[in-house]
Amino acid sequence: TFDHILDTAIVVLEETGWSLSKPRRIGVFRKFVDMPEYGLKAEKICTIYLAQPGRRMGPPREDGHSAHWVPQNLAPDLLHNTGDRHFMTNYLTGT
Repeated sequence: TFDHILDTAIVVLEETGWSLSKPRRIGVFRKFVDMPEYGLKAEKICTIYLAQPGRRMGPPREDGHSAHWVPQNLAPDLLHNTGDRHFMTNYLTGT
């Protein structure tokens, strides 16, 4: 939905300092995470988008975040999350 894409664009801006262009959903998965700062365990619904960079709006707003540009074929090996890696690999192989 448009609202979900808008939410995603806001997160991308906060974490990278960049706007995004032409977002395309390539997958959705669930994961369970510890959230020790809140004393919780949570189920997260993760939606994976492939997009092009729009414009640099400034530095990332969140500490420890940055934007990196790499060739698409290198992306799966750089992704630490198995769900992210799965959908990027499927996108690249056309499966």
